[in-house]
Amino acid sequence: MANPIGTWTLFSRENKRFLKVYKQTIFAPVISNLLFLAIFGLSIQRSIPGYEEIPYLAFLVPGLIMMGIINNAFQSPSSSIMIMKYQGLIQDILTIPLNTCEKLIGFIGSGVLRGLLVGAVTYITAIFFVDLSYASIPIILITSILVSIIFSFFGFLIGVWAKEFDKQALVMNFILMPLIFLGGVFYPVTALPDLFQKISLYNPIVYMINLLRYGFTGIEEFSVVFSLSVTAALTALLAIVSYFVLKSGWKLQT
Repeated sequence: MANPIGTWTLFSRENKRFLKVYKQTIFAPVISNLLFLAIFGLSIQRSIPGYEEIPYLAFLVPGLIMMGIINNAFQSPSSSIMIMKYQGLIQDILTIPLNTCEKLIGFIGSGVLRGLLVGAVTYITAIFFVDLSYASIPIILITSILVSIIFSFFGFLIGVWAKEFDKQALVMNFILMPLIFLGGVFYPVTALPDLFQKISLYNPIVYMINLLRYGFTGIEEFSVVFSLSVTAALTALLAIVSYFVLKSGWKLQT
């Protein structure tokens, strides 16, 4: 790293941006997840049998943690890039004395931090209501970090691509949220009819939730090795694409 101080400065600036409104960026998504926990867990858990002798609430919490990580890791860089566009500061990204990797570290690192903070606060809040087990803490940590990186890169790319907040919201509401809700947050994918199971196999979030749920419960709907491979491959792919997009200045020069 040629300019660690500059990289840290960019990373710190991005952190201050979302921490100044922590009630909106940290607490609000946690409260939303608690509402899901209450509605889908506390109110209807009696009508939903435990999955492989795991109580439904213990099955649900990893999915809610994953949902918090995904949404907030995505929103941090995408919102930052969009705000810079509206303020007319977007070309500054190309002129600041940092190389492409250092710029990405600043933006993506902040998105990862925000995603992990929301995931951690969701977890801490949930343990007051649910008795969680821990089948593999390394899998929990590795999955949380990789997923935060993936959706930080994805949020960065969407922020660069979108010309206005409406397009960012379009991706969030009509692509990302359906993939999350259909990714097995609230139900086991293997309980779906065969057709929908086959469709779900093309949703990468299914494998991410499978990994995190395995880390907590020891249950694996799909191979842990395969799920980890898909997650790692997607991380590498988005990192490469983001690097070349930023290096080329695509959508940032005008």
